[in-house]
Amino acid sequence: MRILQVVGELAPERCGIAHYTLRLSQELQAEGVDVAISSPTVSAEPAIPSLKLRGSDWTLRTLLDLVAMARRRKVDWIHLQYAPGAYRHRRIVAMLPFIAKLVPGAPRIAATVHEIGGWPLRVPAAVEPLTRRVFSVTERAGWFDREALALMSMSDLLIVTNPDHLETLQARSPRVARRARMIPVGPNVSPEVDGGMSREDARRRLGVGGRFIAIFFGFVHPVKGLETLLHAMRGARAVHASLTLWITGGVRSLALPAGEADRYEARLRQMVAELGLSGAVEVTGYLPDADVSCRLRAADLAVLPFNHGVTLKSGSLVTCLSYGLPVLATAGGRLGPLRHGESIWLVPPRDPDALGEALCRLASDFTLRQNLGRAAAEIASEFSWSQIARRHLELLSDTREKHRSAVVSSTDE
Repeated sequence: MRILQVVGELAPERCGIAHYTLRLSQELQAEGVDVAISSPTVSAEPAIPSLKLRGSDWTLRTLLDLVAMARRRKVDWIHLQYAPGAYRHRRIVAMLPFIAKLVPGAPRIAATVHEIGGWPLRVPAAVEPLTRRVFSVTERAGWFDREALALMSMSDLLIVTNPDHLETLQARSPRVARRARMIPVGPNVSPEVDGGMSREDARRRLGVGGRFIAIFFGFVHPVKGLETLLHAMRGARAVHASLTLWITGGVRSLALPAGEADRYEARLRQMVAELGLSGAVEVTGYLPDADVSCRLRAADLAVLPFNHGVTLKSGSLVTCLSYGLPVLATAGGRLGPLRHGESIWLVPPRDPDALGEALCRLASDFTLRQNLGRAAAEIASEFSWSQIARRHLELLSDTREKHRSAVVSSTDE
């Protein structure tokens, strides 16, 4: 099978979708799939063959070039990894399945939709009521979506990554939801990347000593609740003087361009100083996977205080689970097999007092942390990249065979 993966920008250090695509492609390649990644922008030489599209933006011409490239390579599938921000909010990208169906010999289209519900079509106020009524009809019928246009209704295979998105899709268009298949995201950084480093070796290498280490891992962004976490740290440090926080992850991303990212990072560092946490909080910036892995090995607790609550679409959450770390997070979304007090510890979002109390409790209770971490590691096996790759192959193969059977049946008639 030949698959051409498509991302807005092939820049894993700035885009979680790009990082996901690269990891998935590596696993598919290990399964014997001929896979390449296509994008107008390639920031570094990836481990998977990359095909650069002409131009630097997503236009109709870009999509036509993509389909032509796929035809020349005789690929079986174009697999679009879709989140609006990754494509500079160019809505034309959502028309790829429609465009492909107009081109003779074009491959089938698979779409993994990583974001649903945050990008409605904006129209002049005078026609907004009419537009809303029209889209309500087209969405219920499974024809056209106000956010993703033809992407979800016309793709040959539609994939979502978490129960929240499936529920949103069900409420909007039951017909499209019935077509959707769910495959979870995998860890951004896999435990295998460090060659099986022990916790003791990691702590020795980082000079941790007897400190209690809490780690935030992921892209640093205003919606991640870091301001709440810093205020919680100030209160918790009064009880646990050895408590240390690592904020580990890049600040510059597609969601937070350079200027905004630099200002936000400066504001966080200023908060650290103003709250008297300069010796207790380290903002590391983007680190190579091996360095991230070392810090995850050395940490005692992962903290994900997202403003809107953590969900299973978070690669950061899955990563922390895969390291067997006890996770303290904010409630807000469906978490599948994760249960408060059993495999994760949940507090309300934007509540520094509740977060601080939870930090103190978990720092004081080794048995609780051990139980949470053990349960997390067991659940994390459901999110392994090998399973994710095999599930993709099953769906892609089954869909292709059904398509062939339908063609043969129609020919016989």
